[in-house]
Amino acid sequence: TSTDAGGLSTTESFNINVADINEGPTDISLSGSSVDENSGAGTVVATLSGTDPDAGDSLSFGLVGESSLFEVVGDELRVKADADIDFESAESHSVTLRVTDADGETYDETVQINVADVNEGPTDISLSGSSVNENATGAVVGTLSTSDLDDSSHTYTVSDGRFEVVGGELKLKSGESLDHETEPTVSVEVTSTDAGGLSTTESFNI
Repeated sequence: TSTDAGGLSTTESFNINVADINEGPTDISLSGSSVDENSGAGTVVATLSGTDPDAGDSLSFGLVGESSLFEVVGDELRVKADADIDFESAESHSVTLRVTDADGETYDETVQINVADVNEGPTDISLSGSSVNENATGAVVGTLSTSDLDDSSHTYTVSDGRFEVVGGELKLKSGESLDHETEPTVSVEVTSTDAGGLSTTESFNI
């Protein structure tokens, strides 16, 4: 409205056009945030998505800095080749993700990727002794121990029915003995099985 000195006026309408200016992305979302330990190359950890005020803007994703464990392929965060993802070494890893719009505007966000513990089977069995006297019924050969990254409990079985494991000790059963003249060496296989059902077998010469 324009008014002159005498108080008379006129009014006109105008349309003001608002020019669109690119606004950068404002957020990154992940479909998941954990990965099983020992996962192989190419395992998908999460699908990535970005938030951008400009509807329909094309977005691309990447990592800020190098990671020895993860990489971004398209819109997926994946495990890299030769990555050593081990729960016992590290229960989580920090990575910084970047989303970039069509005009090069970026948004970075640091996220934690948790490593899920997976049962790993026993890897070795040790026996503290390797001999018994002949004619000694129920003789104890030695104590068994198992190497296992998960430190789980173990049960033992023996291939030779004359032997048994009691309280972690490999021994001849009650009433059983060995004779040096007829059998100077006895080979037995001991199997150690963890709480998750995974096992390893070792041969011992008594």
